[in-house]
Amino acid sequence: MITHRSSPFRAFLATALLALTPPALHAALPPLIPLEVLFADSQMRSVQLSPDGSHLAFLTTLGTGKIGIALMDLQSGQIEPLVAAKDENIKFYVWKGNDRIVYGGDLGGNESNALRAITLSKRKAIELANSHQAGIDDNADTASIIDSLKFDNQHVLIIGRKGVGTWTGGVYLLDVQYGDRAKAPGADVEGAFGLMADNTGLIRCLDRLQEKNVNHYIRTNLKSDFTKVASSPADTAIEAPIWQPILFGADNQTLYVITRELGHTDRLRAYDVATRSFLPGLDFPLEGEFDSLVMSWDRSKLLGVYTTTEKRNVHWFDAGRAALQAKIDGALPGTVNFIASSSADDQVHVLVSTSDRQTPVYYILNLLNPAKGRPAIMMLGSANPNLHADDLRPQRPISYQARDGLTIHGYLTLPAGAEGQRVPLIVHPHGGPYGVRDVWGFDPEVQLYANRGYAVLQPNYRGSGGYGTEFLLAGRKEWGGKMQDDLSDGVKWAIAQGYADPARVAIVGASYGGYAALAGVTFTPELYCCGVNYVGVSDLTIITSHARIPGSERLFQKNWIGDDPTYLHDRSPVNFVQNIRVPTLHAYGENDPRVDIDHWKRLKAELDRYNKPYEFVREGNEGHGFGNENARVRFYRQVEDFLARNLARNGKVNVGPSEVIDLPAKGTN
Repeated sequence: MITHRSSPFRAFLATALLALTPPALHAALPPLIPLEVLFADSQMRSVQLSPDGSHLAFLTTLGTGKIGIALMDLQSGQIEPLVAAKDENIKFYVWKGNDRIVYGGDLGGNESNALRAITLSKRKAIELANSHQAGIDDNADTASIIDSLKFDNQHVLIIGRKGVGTWTGGVYLLDVQYGDRAKAPGADVEGAFGLMADNTGLIRCLDRLQEKNVNHYIRTNLKSDFTKVASSPADTAIEAPIWQPILFGADNQTLYVITRELGHTDRLRAYDVATRSFLPGLDFPLEGEFDSLVMSWDRSKLLGVYTTTEKRNVHWFDAGRAALQAKIDGALPGTVNFIASSSADDQVHVLVSTSDRQTPVYYILNLLNPAKGRPAIMMLGSANPNLHADDLRPQRPISYQARDGLTIHGYLTLPAGAEGQRVPLIVHPHGGPYGVRDVWGFDPEVQLYANRGYAVLQPNYRGSGGYGTEFLLAGRKEWGGKMQDDLSDGVKWAIAQGYADPARVAIVGASYGGYAALAGVTFTPELYCCGVNYVGVSDLTIITSHARIPGSERLFQKNWIGDDPTYLHDRSPVNFVQNIRVPTLHAYGENDPRVDIDHWKRLKAELDRYNKPYEFVREGNEGHGFGNENARVRFYRQVEDFLARNLARNGKVNVGPSEVIDLPAKGTN
C-alpha cells in the first residue's frame, strides 16, 4: 500500500505530488521544456537514514542558491535546514552515528574537498580539512575520504596531508570530533596503491607495481605481513585486474572479491583471509558490469549483487530480500526501484524509483508500520517534480556491427514524431573512456536534445565497461582510432536504419566525449555538420605529462592512452585543426583538475591560426563540468542556440565538400 504523507510534509511535497498525477492529454509534440527545469539543481538527492532510523538527511537547494543538507524527523515529519555553505555547494555527506554528519564540497570545481562535521544536537560545524587552492593555500590540510568507516563513529579514513603547513602526506585516520589525524595502520608500505581497509580502518589490501606485474597483497591482521594473493599484468591491471577486492564482511576475515580471466565471465567470490582460500559457498558469474553488493546493514550477510547490462539487474542470494523486492516492484510498477539507505535494524529503508523518463522519486519503506495499521510505503519527494514523463522520450537499447565485426551496444532516443522519417542526429559519446559506459536511465542532456527535435545515439564504444574484459581491452591505445571508428560506424548504422538525415549529423560530448567530438570534426569531417566539445582533451601530450599519482596514473597513461610521441601527436586533434570544415562550440572550466585549461589555450590558438569559425564558453569558477546551476543553464542555452543554427531540421547546415580525410595515425600503434 502506498500513501502520501500529510501535513507537515504537505508544504515540501506539494510540487512532488504533481509528478504522480494521471497523465494529461498532450498534443502530438510535447512542449519545449525550459532549460531552467531540465538543468535545475535537484530538490532532493542523496537521501540517507541515520543508523537508528529516526532521521533522514538529503541534499537540496534550501532556497539559498547553494546546495545544503536538510534534515527530516521521521516521527514528527518536521523538515528543517541543517547546514548550507555560503560560497559553494555541498557535494556529499555521511552519517557518523546518530548525532553527527560529515560533509564536504570543493571550491570552483577543483575536486579538492573541504571537510566539515556538524552535530544535530549542537548545530555547530567544525573544520576537518580545507580545499587546496594553488598559489593561495598550498599548505592546506587537504584530505579526501577513501573509506567512511561505517562502524567507527569517531573516524573516517583519508588520504591527504598530515596537517597545515606540511607537505608530508599519506593515509590517516581523521577524528571527526576533534580533527586530529593519526597514521593509518599498514599505510606505510613503500610504492603501494589501491589501499583498502577492513571495517576497523586497518589497511588489509594493497597493490604494488613490481617489474611487469601489479601484485595484489592482503594480510590477516595488524601484526602479520602482507602476502601476495594474485598478480595482474601491468598493462591491464588498472582497468581490468585479475583480483579486485570489494569489501570485508562483518567478521573482517571474509573478503568479497571479483576475479577475472581473459575470455571468461567475471566472478564474485568470497575469500577467507585467515586460511588464504576461497570459500566454497560463493562463486557467482557476473552478467555485465559489476555495480554493487547488497549487504545487511551490519555486513554479516550477503543479500544480492547489482550488475548492469542494457539495464540495471539484480541477483538475490537471500530469499527474504528477493520477496521484499517483489513487493516493492509490485507497489511501484513501471520503474526501476532499489533500496538506497537502511537503518541498522534493517527495518526502515529509503527507496529510489526511477526510469529513463522519470527523475528519482524517493519513498520511505517502514516494515514495522503495517503491524501498527500504517502504510508501509510513503512518498518523500522527487529530484525534479517539474518534469513530466509525458514530455520525455524513451531510451531504446540498440546494437550494431563495427567495421571489424565487433558488436557495439548503446542507446537511441528519438524525438516525438520521428517515426517513419529521418531527423537530425546527435552522436553523444560518453566520457571516461575506459570502464565507463552509458546506462539506461534519465539523462537531462539527452532529453534536451530529443525535446528540441534531435535523435540521440549513445554508443558504448570499445573500451567501455560492462561488456567483458576483452571488449574493455579492445579500446587500449585506440584514442582517435578504433574507438572513433565505432562512433563513425554508429552514424552509418543510424543512416542505414532510416533514423538519421545524413546531411544533419552532429557530434556532442564531454571529457573523453569532448575529445571524440574534436576527433570527429578533424579526423572524419565528412560525417558531421557541427560539433560541441565540452571540457574535452585536445592534446594527448598534456594528459600524459600530468601524472598526479605516479604508481597508478602513469601506469594507466602508458598502457591505456599510449606514450609513443608519434602516436600522441597523430591522435591529438589540436594538430589537425586545419581539417575542420564546420562550426564548433567549446566549453572549459578554468579550475578543471582533469582536463587542464591548457587544452583550450592550445586549441584556441590553432582555431585562430586557421581562421576556423568557433564559439566558446570559459567559466572562471568551474571545473570538469559546470556544477553551478546558473553556469550550467547558460552553457546549455548556448548549446541549444548553436544546434538550432547548425543542425536543426529547417536551418542552414554548413557542410564542406564531400571528401574523406584519413586519420593520420591509422596503421600506427
